[in-house]
Amino acid sequence: MKHTEGTSPDCSADQLEVLREQREKLAGRADRRDPSPDIAREKPVEALQSALESLRVAEEELRQQNEDLLAAQRALEDERRRYQGLFELAPCGYVVTDAFGIIQEMNRTAELLFNHRRESLRRKPLVVLFPREARPSFLSHLHRLLRRGAREVETWETPLVRAGAAPFPGEVAASTVLDGEGRPAGLYWLVRDVSDRKEVERALEAERELVAVILRGTADGLVATDRTGSVVLLNEVARTILGGGGDEILGRRLQDTLACAGRSVRLSPITGAEGVAYEVTLEAPRPRVFDLRVSSIESDGHLLLLREVTAECAAREAAEQQARLAATGQLAAGIAHDFNNVLSVVLAHADLLRKDHTLRDDVRVKLRGIADQARRGGRLVRQVLDFARRAPTRRQRVDLAACVRQTMDLLERTIPENVVVSTALPTECPAEVDPVQVEQVVANLALNAGDAMPGGGRLRIELSRRTLKEGEPPPVAGMTPGEWAALSVADTGFGMSPAVQRRLFEPFFSTKAGRGTGLGLAQVHGIVKQHGGSIDVTSEVSRGTTFTVYLPLAGARVGTPRAPKVTDLDDDAGSTVPTGWGEVILLVEDDPAARVASADALRSLGYRVLAAESAEQAWELWVYHGDEIALVLTDLVLPGVGGAHLCSALARQGRAPVIALSGYPIDAEDGRLAGVAHRLQKPVGIERLAQVIHRTLAAARR
Repeated sequence: MKHTEGTSPDCSADQLEVLREQREKLAGRADRRDPSPDIAREKPVEALQSALESLRVAEEELRQQNEDLLAAQRALEDERRRYQGLFELAPCGYVVTDAFGIIQEMNRTAELLFNHRRESLRRKPLVVLFPREARPSFLSHLHRLLRRGAREVETWETPLVRAGAAPFPGEVAASTVLDGEGRPAGLYWLVRDVSDRKEVERALEAERELVAVILRGTADGLVATDRTGSVVLLNEVARTILGGGGDEILGRRLQDTLACAGRSVRLSPITGAEGVAYEVTLEAPRPRVFDLRVSSIESDGHLLLLREVTAECAAREAAEQQARLAATGQLAAGIAHDFNNVLSVVLAHADLLRKDHTLRDDVRVKLRGIADQARRGGRLVRQVLDFARRAPTRRQRVDLAACVRQTMDLLERTIPENVVVSTALPTECPAEVDPVQVEQVVANLALNAGDAMPGGGRLRIELSRRTLKEGEPPPVAGMTPGEWAALSVADTGFGMSPAVQRRLFEPFFSTKAGRGTGLGLAQVHGIVKQHGGSIDVTSEVSRGTTFTVYLPLAGARVGTPRAPKVTDLDDDAGSTVPTGWGEVILLVEDDPAARVASADALRSLGYRVLAAESAEQAWELWVYHGDEIALVLTDLVLPGVGGAHLCSALARQGRAPVIALSGYPIDAEDGRLAGVAHRLQKPVGIERLAQVIHRTLAAARR
């Protein structure tokens, strides 16, 4: 006998009992030697033993099958208990319903989730666990599940009802169970409370909104990359800077990211407080400079912060240039002082020799050339002093428009004919300036523009008013709010590269290949700064250049020019040279060569000379010869107490007029020079010196 699958342990025991009884019966017959007819016809012993053996085998098999069946039953029961435990203790709520959604069973988690005992919910529709507004959606999902069949899962989020509390956000997943004939037999429902997840999602959404607000509100460009260099975050400012969409800005190298729009880029490492810092220059479509900070983030990516510093760099460059020009101006002023002393000696000796009538005429002509070159050197020194902002100014209220118009009339024949000149000038533009220096500014800029257009072009000169309000960004760094006159000189010449523009106002820097001194623009710069103005330059190679000079406007109407305070010494005084009558002149000069030359010049004019090399020595001579001295001629730059203090002390005495000389520009507002009769700028020709001394002595006698 074979135990068939599905036989119960009780049935097997009955069969085993029947086999045992048959075996015992056979064993009894064998013992009694029952001579039945059936056995008689066989060999009694062999047949009986064979039957007994078969019975024993069948009994053993049946017993083994019974034990296996019991073990399987115990294993099945253990498995059921395990699954029941998993069902009860699962972190999600499980609910079993029939095909109509009537609750059949639920686990412990579902009880806690809904705050209901399962006994109270059995035989109730599952829809009661949904709030009214969510029930239509539940029924829709239920009908869809019944139509789809097994192995189809419907998942959705919905509010659920908890007894004694407010509805909570939940997630429901449901599937259909089929019977043996393939018809829906019931449904399994998995329910989760997603309140924590919703809270996290709300927090993340709030953070995303905050990040979005920050990204929109920041004026800097922000780019975040992952560990591969791919962009994961990009604000609109960065998109505008880089000139491409976020998908285009890829690559591990920073250079690739910045040059994503096909532009050349320069990276210059700089010192940074945090992370890696660079100064980035994007060349196209116009040069722009950015401060770039690169910081590592926890996800092995990088955060790039781009801040445009083009204006700051330009201002810093301008400040550095101003500092260089100021230092150069200081040096130039010192050189100019010494050079003026040299020129004074050359000019004085040349003039003295020209008065020697024993010399041949050709020698006298050569001496005239030497004197002219000395005066030319004096004019160059004047340009250097203008650059150094130390040349004296003769400011007066003038009409800038008339001044520019007059200058252009004078330059009409100087500017090449193939250059078309146009102007746009207002009716009147009053300003307190030195008209001669303004003419020099206009002339230098116009002539430079003409030189930049050897093949012809257009020269445009405009003058306008510009009001700079409080808080308004100035066109040039350092300009203060107020009324300004804007004078622009624009040409269509070959323009200048950025490298040339950086050195534009340096003295002796020129691009004219030997055709210029390199002092014209340096002089313009010095004059403009001396007037409290500013100058701006925009230029592009092959597109032309525009210089814009800003000068402060005068508040009052144009008035009568004021008399100059400083005597101009560059021209001759005339054909007649007045001489003296033996008057004593106290000459104070620390430079030996200049002192000797000046003394010889004064003696040649008929004066007696007392020479001193310092203010202290001059005061001693004044004390001993005070009654004899008719005039004092002193240099302002002297060792010791200096020439200005000497002038002040002598002027207080009131016994003799004082004439001051200097190789430096003379400050017309210096109070110590209030009593000085005349202020002369070196180098001084004999003719001019003779005229000034003669007029001063004549005025003193009156």
